[in-house]
Formats: sequence, structure tokens, C-alpha cells
Amino acid sequence: MGIIDRFEAEYLDVSSSRTTVRELLELFVGAVLFVVGASALAYYLLGQRVAVWLAVVLTVVFTLTLVSQAYWAVTGREDYDD
Repeated sequence: MGIIDRFEAEYLDVSSSRTTVRELLELFVGAVLFVVGASALAYYLLGQRVAVWLAVVLTVVFTLTLVSQAYWAVTGREDYDD
């Protein structure tokens, strides 16, 4: 089994299981910390305007990720069952 096969098997194993509330909470906390950290660094290096735009873009991306994960937590991932 090659490295790509191992990654595929692990991805399918994780994707086919339902997300728990704890995992969603961990994702949320990680996203908040990432947005705050990235915005603070951007503010320090590039200024306020860039930091605000970066925060908005990252917030949209992480919101879509959280909504997607919450949806799959409710519905499950039967489409990956072989």
C-alpha cells in the first residue's frame, strides 16, 4: 500500500464518520484563534485595513467550513461507503 493509498483510506475513514459536537467545538475554537492571530499579525505587519479584510475573508471561509461540518454531522456520509 503506497502513501497515497494510506491518505485516501484515512480520509475516507474520517469522512465517513459523523462529526461530534466536541469536534465542531474544537473546530470553532481553532478557527477563532486562527482569525484573531492572523489578523493581529496582519495588523502589525500590514496595517488596519488589511487586517480587517483578512479577518472578514477568514471568517467567511471558516463559517462555511463549520456549516458544512455541522451538516455532515447531522446527515452522515453514506456517499463514501463502499
